[in-house]
Amino acid sequence: MEPPFDRHFSEIADSMGIALYQRFTVNEASLFLRCSVDDIKRLQRQGRIDHIKVTDKKIEFFGYHLLHYLLSNTTSGQTKTSTPNDQPDRIIRAREVQDMTGLSRTTLWRMENNGSFPRRVSLGVGSVGWKLSEVKRWISERENV
Repeated sequence: MEPPFDRHFSEIADSMGIALYQRFTVNEASLFLRCSVDDIKRLQRQGRIDHIKVTDKKIEFFGYHLLHYLLSNTTSGQTKTSTPNDQPDRIIRAREVQDMTGLSRTTLWRMENNGSFPRRVSLGVGSVGWKLSEVKRWISERENV
């Protein structure tokens, strides 16, 4: 199984002292990116920085969301506009996987256990998700059959 992030990306995170799956609140994200909370909320609303929705009103960021935003907007002193292909992989929850695939939770679990569906990622105690890119790849492989 290939690592979820390339070595260079992981090395940068390590050198900055953050874990790629570390969760940040909006306040912590603003401290990490050295901008205001309002700027973070604006970037999130504009879709310029990925996030996870914890509740209807609470959002959080993984370390890789913040690091990807930081790296994609600070290259050699020039700002770079983000394109959809530049967006980092994100973790999606079971409901979204079910909506995308049309499969039940039980079927997803069975397929995952027999190796015919991507493995889930632990997000914490009793909380799991799947990498969006892996689910999309699985769907595209089904379309090509």
